[in-house]
Amino acid sequence: MMMMISSATVNMPLNLLPGCGLSGAHVTLTDRPVALPVLHQNVDINAAKNVQVRELVWGQKNLHEFLPQYNVLIGADIVYIEETFQDLIDTIDRLSDSRTVVILSCLIRYERDSRFLDMLRKRFAVQLLHRSRDVKLFTAMKL
Repeated sequence: MMMMISSATVNMPLNLLPGCGLSGAHVTLTDRPVALPVLHQNVDINAAKNVQVRELVWGQKNLHEFLPQYNVLIGADIVYIEETFQDLIDTIDRLSDSRTVVILSCLIRYERDSRFLDMLRKRFAVQLLHRSRDVKLFTAMKL
């Protein structure tokens, strides 16, 4: 099972599934309530199979509804509001277990973005996979 965290621009992850050998994967696309109509529309346009769209507000208390944990969590461009960092890390932590691979694509613009990675490293082993200018691709697994 794979989850995209904050997936409003869903064409990219839907297009990646077959190329990654995940065309039969069960995928959950998540975002805030305001973005859900766009997610539904993109799933319909792409005729995506085994894809569900769910509301996810970081730090919410009903994360048990997303269990069991996911094999892969993907987040792209979700590190930008410092006040949400702790809720985001708590959410990633709750949705993962020791076997979950977390993949994060981050535009590291400011010192606060580096602070997010420092906070994440307190609970996850974080590894830089790729760098392209300011955009960095990381994997993380629970310690």
